[in-house]
Amino acid sequence: MFRFSRRIFGRKHGGKTKFSSTTSTTANPVPVPPTPVEEKVSKMDQWKKFWTILYSDYKDVAVDTITGMKEKPRKAAAYFTGIGCVLYAMETNPEARTYYETMVKAADDTILVSDANLNPVTDKRLCLIRQSYNEGTVHCLNLGVFSLIWLGNYHQDCGIYPSQCKYLKPGIVNFHKRIIDVGFLGQWWNINWYMKDFDINAIEFSGQ
Repeated sequence: MFRFSRRIFGRKHGGKTKFSSTTSTTANPVPVPPTPVEEKVSKMDQWKKFWTILYSDYKDVAVDTITGMKEKPRKAAAYFTGIGCVLYAMETNPEARTYYETMVKAADDTILVSDANLNPVTDKRLCLIRQSYNEGTVHCLNLGVFSLIWLGNYHQDCGIYPSQCKYLKPGIVNFHKRIIDVGFLGQWWNINWYMKDFDINAIEFSGQ
C-alpha cells in the first residue's frame, strides 16, 4: 500500500514510474510472415523458356503479317517491291575499283579515235580524271545503295598543314560540286554519258 502510494505521488509531481516491459511486448505479438523459398531453375529450363517465348513472338508476328497481306495485297506488293529494289541496288552497287577500270577502258577507246574526230568534251573529262588519279585526289563514298566519286584537295598521304586541318577540309555545303560521278545499279552513269558520243566532234561538223 505504501509503495503504491509512492508511485501515484511521484506521477503527480512529474516523476516517472517503472513498469515491467514484459507485459507490453507480449500482450499483442505481431505475426511475422513466412519467408518464401525461391525455387532454383536450371540453365536448361531457362534456355527452354527463352526459346519458347521467342518462338511465340515470331509466330505472332508472322501470323499478323500474313493476315495483313491478305487484307491489303496491293500495299504488301508495294512493300515487297521496294524491299527487292533496295536489295538489288545494294547487291549491284559498284566499287571504287570498277570506276578505275571504267576510266581505263574509256581511255583505251578514245586512243583509237583520231584527234579530228574525238569529242573534246569527252577528252577534257578523261584528262581531268586521269590527272586526279595521278595526284591521288580521287575518293569513293559508298552509301550502300549507291556510291559517289568525288575529288579532294590533296593526296591522302600528304602531310602539309592544309591537308590535316579539319577546318580546311571539304565541307558539306559545297560537297556536291566535288562529285564527278555516281555509281548505281552496277554502272557509273556520268562517265558513260560522256562516252556516249566520244567519236563525234561537233566542232568538225559545224565547220568552225
